[in-house]
Amino acid sequence: MNVRALVLSLGLLLAANSLLAQFQTRRTINELYQVDEHIKRQTSGDRFSNPDQYKGTPYHNPDYQEGNVYKGDELMAYKIALRYNAVADEMEIKESLLSKDEDARSLTKDPDIYVKIKDDIFVFVPLNGSIEEGGYFQILFEGKKVDLYKKIIKEFQPGRKASSSLTKDILPIFKDESLYFVVAKNGRFYQLPESRVNKLDIFGGDKANLEAYASQRELDLQEEADLLEVIKYYDKS
Repeated sequence: MNVRALVLSLGLLLAANSLLAQFQTRRTINELYQVDEHIKRQTSGDRFSNPDQYKGTPYHNPDYQEGNVYKGDELMAYKIALRYNAVADEMEIKESLLSKDEDARSLTKDPDIYVKIKDDIFVFVPLNGSIEEGGYFQILFEGKKVDLYKKIIKEFQPGRKASSSLTKDILPIFKDESLYFVVAKNGRFYQLPESRVNKLDIFGGDKANLEAYASQRELDLQEEADLLEVIKYYDKS
């Protein structure tokens, strides 16, 4: 069973068992906190605590949102407050939306642990077996032949002080960037090129067919929704 299907089945179970789920969350959230009580949030995130001092956001969503934490086929925490810190590449977690931000901690980085925040599913993927070098990816699609993952990037550009009384300070800014990866069923990642012309190079002999489909449907491969449609077409072809 893939991650999306597993999340759906667990969600249906929770709807019928909400009181038990809330009890399970209180018990498990304490276990998560005990594991990471020495971590809190990385200093790279703390220095961006005042959003008036920069433009954009270091987070996928600047506000905490309710979500669930899973490990394998087990629900670890239900309706807790979660926020993905893309700069630190960590999942910030606190017991509820009413909890203080100072009480937030970093979720354990474990390839068996994944989270669902509203409709977004995030998984942690080690790099060459290394947890320290790994990172979080958002699952956009899970198919029979391939999956499509997105890596959320926040590029930080420093600001500048005004050079004279006639100019204004330029605030630092976070610019959003997304990298897309086709993931084969053997777990191998293939990064899609950023350019429109080379976007489908990794599909080899299928590239011409996919480009023809995109052209016929007037799809822009630089747009996430259109790229996703092409990947789904490939998966069922």
